[in-house]
Amino acid sequence: MMKESRLSQTLRNRTLSTGLGKTLMSLKVSQEALQTAVAAMPDRSHTAAFRIAKLQEHGRGSLAYSSLQSGMKYFMHETLGYIAYVPLRDGPNSVCVLSDPICSKQNTKALLEAFMVVRNDPIFLHIDRDTAAILNDKGFSVNELGVETIIDIQKFTLTGNKKQQLRSARNHGKKDGLIIRELQQVDDQALKSFKKISDDWRKEKVLNDSEMQFLVRPIVYVDEVDVRKFVAIKDGAIVGFVVFDPIYRDGQIVGYIANHLRSNLDRSYSVVDCIILDALEIFKSEGKESLSLGLCPMAKIDDGDHFKHDKLLKAHFRYAYEKANYLYNFKNLHYHKSKYRPELEGAREEKVYCAMRTRFMLVRIYDVYRVLGLNPVGQTVKHIKANLISGVKQLFAKKASGAQLKPKHEHKQK
Repeated sequence: MMKESRLSQTLRNRTLSTGLGKTLMSLKVSQEALQTAVAAMPDRSHTAAFRIAKLQEHGRGSLAYSSLQSGMKYFMHETLGYIAYVPLRDGPNSVCVLSDPICSKQNTKALLEAFMVVRNDPIFLHIDRDTAAILNDKGFSVNELGVETIIDIQKFTLTGNKKQQLRSARNHGKKDGLIIRELQQVDDQALKSFKKISDDWRKEKVLNDSEMQFLVRPIVYVDEVDVRKFVAIKDGAIVGFVVFDPIYRDGQIVGYIANHLRSNLDRSYSVVDCIILDALEIFKSEGKESLSLGLCPMAKIDDGDHFKHDKLLKAHFRYAYEKANYLYNFKNLHYHKSKYRPELEGAREEKVYCAMRTRFMLVRIYDVYRVLGLNPVGQTVKHIKANLISGVKQLFAKKASGAQLKPKHEHKQK
């Protein structure tokens, strides 16, 4: 009966969604089948129900919800919790684990030990200090991966000279007629708007047709369990949106992470900042504690004496932040989040770590880049080629300019 009901609903959606093209309709149907989707709730498997129950009980990390993204594999312990990972290519037991284990704090060590019995060569990305300490004691090298910007919702204000940029964005948005709304349900028109905004947004990014993957879960346009979507509306059309994934503690939602921030409205002010600031006011009225603006990869890497770390990896991360922004927009991302002034009361930066065994370090790092959707070799070659072409064009432009000036100079001499 459930399968028949689900099939009937799908067919009904196809009939009602006459305004969607085939590609968008296919996207909608595939996303409604995801384990996070509200539409999938009646048909959810026992294992998916287990993961969601554990997530809502123990999903305290900002990337906990991302553990349910498509393409993940799971190690599930019926009493402790679960760990989400993807396989790597350098060995049968080599895997890349996403963030902290989904379990209680006191069970973290036991779940990690059970996991490493079956996958004894893991890499851990985006883990907190407590998980890092456990792994460091087990012989893993622990390196800083970057910083996560977190807003303390109940303490955050826009007062002070250093937050003028945020106040200016909000005020300009209001003068421009920008309206911020929370969507209670994503209809077909909103889905079309989200897809168009995303497509326009990608064209302006450093990575062009690719984005950071794994650490930033694939965007889901349809309604999801406990996920909230806020939009900016200009002249009756959606021109920007922010997707907020939930952060849990003891079965309650205590905060959110702004997981996708996008706009295709070209203005001097930031549309997504306008959305975030309005959402913050609502979250504050609801008593929520924190809003994560997400990870700034490679930012403020200064591994000290807290953990045994790999110096080569530290140097690599520092170089990437300073010199390899063609791989990812490391500096601009950090700059945007610095506008929320984490050095002042109401916001802060927390260190985020990665942990791995040090064998074949550079080979393993390349594999991790692949998991993240980056292609260091290909993008470096593309970057060098673009610089060479630009240099040649500038050289010819200078020669052409000199050739035009020369006859005038010779005529003047005569």
